Amino acid sequence: MPRKPTRRSRRSSAAVKAAPPKPAPRFRQLIFDERPLQDTTWSITTGRDGAIYVGLCGEKTGGLSVHLARYNPATDRKEYLVDIARALGEPPDNGRPTHSKIHYCLIPDDDGILWGATHCTGPPIGDTVWRPWNCWMHPQKDFTGFHIFAYDPATGDFRDFGVKGAHEGSRAMAMDRRRRKLCGATYPRNHFYVYYMDQDRYLDLGRFGDINPQAVWVDATGNAYTVDDLGYIVRCDANTDQLEQLDVRIPHAPFRDGTYNTVYDVAPSPDGHSVYGVSWSFDMRLFRYDMSDPRNPASMHDLGRAYGPEYDDWDKFDHATHVGGMVFGDDGKLYFCASVWWKAPHGMYLVRLDPQTRQREEVGPITDGVDLSTYIAKGTKDFDGVLYFADCSKTPTRTWQYRPEILAARTEAQRWAELRPWG
Repeated sequence: MPRKPTRRSRRSSAAVKAAPPKPAPRFRQLIFDERPLQDTTWSITTGRDGAIYVGLCGEKTGGLSVHLARYNPATDRKEYLVDIARALGEPPDNGRPTHSKIHYCLIPDDDGILWGATHCTGPPIGDTVWRPWNCWMHPQKDFTGFHIFAYDPATGDFRDFGVKGAHEGSRAMAMDRRRRKLCGATYPRNHFYVYYMDQDRYLDLGRFGDINPQAVWVDATGNAYTVDDLGYIVRCDANTDQLEQLDVRIPHAPFRDGTYNTVYDVAPSPDGHSVYGVSWSFDMRLFRYDMSDPRNPASMHDLGRAYGPEYDDWDKFDHATHVGGMVFGDDGKLYFCASVWWKAPHGMYLVRLDPQTRQREEVGPITDGVDLSTYIAKGTKDFDGVLYFADCSKTPTRTWQYRPEILAARTEAQRWAELRPWG
């Protein structure tokens, strides 16, 4: 007599319902693994050709150069273009502090030429750490000074215009395309400079504070702006190259007095009349600055803490916030990356701000399910509206790609006009 099937055999013979497929990750890593020791990407920009250009920096290991690389969205291909230090005639194994970085100083011109300035902090080969103050006059371990260079992506032509700021690096830079000049801030002395691209003429306009700003930007008429270490806007007149401290101050935390509160990132608004930025301090705050009336203190709008719980008391403050990667999407919203520590996973999250309502919406942690970013520097977008974020937390260094839900059909000229002419 046949046996009845047991409970177990009945269950195993039933059709097993397939698990729903996991959703595809919203973030994708572009890992530049052919440069396995390069550890940070500070500079990222979109070229006139629509490609994404990055500086693959090497600052945690002695004797590394920054390499210029490119990601082509049309072909989904990464290309390694120039070993910058060797192209400058200062190879990274020469025993000196290296040209290890392009910080926020990589900007394309209207003709497609990329203009850049190098930066320091990478130790000499064999050393584990380097400090500019301790080595300022050392016969072997002083930094020679940042170079300004130009690179033509179409031909591969590289032009070195020599050392411009002796012993210093270039931290941040902007371009006045109409007047053909660059404006930037040096490190560590925090001097403001102007460089006339066609004349190879460099002007040092002097020191404007102790703490380096992480952004220099320009308005529609070519005036350049940055922020001193008291939070005041510093303006460089486009016609006279004169510096002026404006009576306009970026916001700071309510439990602080605004000292040592400068700027980290700035993005142009789609309205063409204002910029959005974020302070660089213990409590990073968003702001909107109306560039049509830059001297008016009422032109500065405090949008509150960038992301996360608001604090009003220093004694309750428990964690600094990093915010970077600011770029507007085709949906008209400001995307930025913020560090999150009050919930898991701890790391960088992509957030978007509605400029009309000032409401934040969390997109999610910047992860592909394998790696999670813990530091994003700056951001850009390609000619399709896809967003890219430069990562400084993994080795080999990488860039994160994110495709928003809304992508608009726009011409190449329209896309080019959306992009910022600063690093």
